[in-house]
Amino acid sequence: MVDYSSNSKERKKALGAFYTPQVLSDLLAKLLVPLCNNEALITALDPATGDGILLDSLERIAKAHKKSINLIGIDIDKRAINNSKNRFEERDSECVFINTDALYPLGNSIPSKGWDVLIQKYIPNGIDLIVSNPPWGADISHYISLPHDFKTAIGQFDIYDLFIETIISNLKKGGVYGIIVPDSIYCQEHKKVREILLTNTTIKGIVRLGEGFFPNVNFAVSIIYGIKTSNTSYNVSCSHISNSEKKAILFGEADIYTMVKKKSIKVSAKQMIASGFSFIVDVGQEDLPILNKLKKYDTIKTYTSCKRGVELSKKGDVLQCPMCENWFPMPRNKKLVTTCPHCKADVVIASANHTSIVTTIKEKGCVSLITGEDLGRFTVSSNRFIRQGLRGINYKSSVLYQGPKVLVRKTGVGITAGIDYNNSLTNQVVYIVKPKEAVHPSVTAEVIAAILCSRLTTYIIIKRKGSIGWTSNPYLSQQDVNALPFPKLDFQNSQTTTALNRITELVRSNYKKGKELSIEADAEIERNIAFLYNLDYKEYKTIFKTIGQVEQMIPFRRLLNINSDYIFQNGI
Repeated sequence: MVDYSSNSKERKKALGAFYTPQVLSDLLAKLLVPLCNNEALITALDPATGDGILLDSLERIAKAHKKSINLIGIDIDKRAINNSKNRFEERDSECVFINTDALYPLGNSIPSKGWDVLIQKYIPNGIDLIVSNPPWGADISHYISLPHDFKTAIGQFDIYDLFIETIISNLKKGGVYGIIVPDSIYCQEHKKVREILLTNTTIKGIVRLGEGFFPNVNFAVSIIYGIKTSNTSYNVSCSHISNSEKKAILFGEADIYTMVKKKSIKVSAKQMIASGFSFIVDVGQEDLPILNKLKKYDTIKTYTSCKRGVELSKKGDVLQCPMCENWFPMPRNKKLVTTCPHCKADVVIASANHTSIVTTIKEKGCVSLITGEDLGRFTVSSNRFIRQGLRGINYKSSVLYQGPKVLVRKTGVGITAGIDYNNSLTNQVVYIVKPKEAVHPSVTAEVIAAILCSRLTTYIIIKRKGSIGWTSNPYLSQQDVNALPFPKLDFQNSQTTTALNRITELVRSNYKKGKELSIEADAEIERNIAFLYNLDYKEYKTIFKTIGQVEQMIPFRRLLNINSDYIFQNGI
């Protein structure tokens, strides 16, 4: 159990506490206070108040707008509550700070009951404004009934999903909200919380800030703000701050509020909803014909399965439990003692048997292993091998690795996908994508690889995830891959089957281990992809323009070796 009264790194990590920098606190206040047009007295709440800086900015900006404000701060961390009390000790505004868990204000009671008590006691007229930098990545293992109590507690959720749901549930109708969230909110795992925001509120703006605003934290962040009203016929003001603009802001050479307004473009909420509740923040008029076509298509999950390889790092370090004698992967943390996943016994890492089952030399009992860095575009090249047969290591079923399979790298910008023809094993950072058994035989591994390696797929990822530049921890989830659009295929149409068969032939005949496909083959494959998705020359000009505008790292730069004229034979 975490000691919330301590000041340790473990405490902050367990709490998911990343205190808000002044520049973002002031930006949020400037965006939110003007939305409270009908409120002479604003009752504002922060459910994860930390050091109170968000409420501090709200008070200052509210006074500048000649508005009175009452402030309420909630935090599970008693130290944070005391710091907030000290900050506001001699203020004119009415301030209340409550040391409790905003997710469960009355302990294990149903969250809504706890909030009913809080509102009745402290906020009888309702909450006009909620501002929050909710915790990210916090330890939630001590909660026992999250799936029962929260709609967003499904799949691979984060604690910030629960906080956003709590914010929207307890904000009064017409109330204003503003939240700072990590950019993982754009990933498929967080679809439910995006759905809640898009269907229960009018999102006034989404601001993609990138990383660098939080000292010593390598996470890209965004701001989302709006009003609690049910309305889908509106446009969202979307701003995406580039790396150069961010540097100017951080060095005091540009004003962030002015930059956000200057960079703003309008994106239809209906478009976001129709795109599977995606926060598509970089959509211009030229993108709409493409996105409108794509939303009518199937997803790749209809035709394929997507699974992970051995749950093991590329180093292959493993430990043996002295109690049950099963082996398991070496934990990534630096603890002295870990828990055996098999028998739950405590294992002292320093005294336990350990070895590496990954080697660069093929030995007896070893088979080829492909890791993320071994993948190229269409091809793979590996010099690693993995030793099999250690009891306790989940190598996964051998059927998973047999036959041609598409391998997708989890980490990195854009998408990197190659084909393995050698029945190689993979590790946890590689997704294995294979055609489902019942799928028409013309949907081959080569076709799937061609779709994943296409300029179209990279364009989709850029639009959905905003992958415009370098970030510290970029990744694609399995859900992201599964949600990619796949053309509706009419197998009775000879042109369709001809295109599919030609893609398969081109990939197979041009496949060279560790080498890029020829430019001619690449262009013809892309031409067939365009046919399957019913995309024309003009739409591909938009696709290439988008790829050309992002920071030119290898996954993007390598796609610009041809252009629309080459694909469509001078526009034909």
